[in-house]
Amino acid sequence: MTQRITVGGFAVLGLLAIFVIFYRMLNPVPSFKVAPLPKGTRILTTAEVESILAANFNEIRRVQQIPAPVKADFAALTNQPFEMVNPGQTMSTDAVIPGVPNSRLVFAGISDQTAVVIFEHGGLADSFEATVFFHKGDGGMWGAVLFDGQARDIAGLRRAVHDGRFHTWGSPM
Repeated sequence: MTQRITVGGFAVLGLLAIFVIFYRMLNPVPSFKVAPLPKGTRILTTAEVESILAANFNEIRRVQQIPAPVKADFAALTNQPFEMVNPGQTMSTDAVIPGVPNSRLVFAGISDQTAVVIFEHGGLADSFEATVFFHKGDGGMWGAVLFDGQARDIAGLRRAVHDGRFHTWGSPM
């Protein structure tokens, strides 16, 4: 009897290991070999952001796939820990759900030394927000509230920035 339980336990562990291996193969964290930007990194201009967004990006749709340096940059820019739920999951809004973040990933994009994160932020009025992190040269960061929820991919973000459908954090509306 105990031999059957032991064999069954090993079989379950083996299947679990196979599942984890295949999950990681199908959902890898993209390579982003940069150090997080230092505190006090300069704020990018709109013209710089437009130029940066012209690059080709690998889009990410799962929080777990966002590389650690991007999460660190996000925390440095927002002065908040990187806490988000995946697209489609419930987030806290004005009705706070204990233990559930009030931000939801829309998508992230990774390029050679650039990262973009678009997310919904819950509160009294939900908002769509964008961040850009640039690691070339002297680097830079940018954060903005988008005027509509149309930026659900890189092309949509490019249009929103080009058309001026945003206001940067800290700037007057």
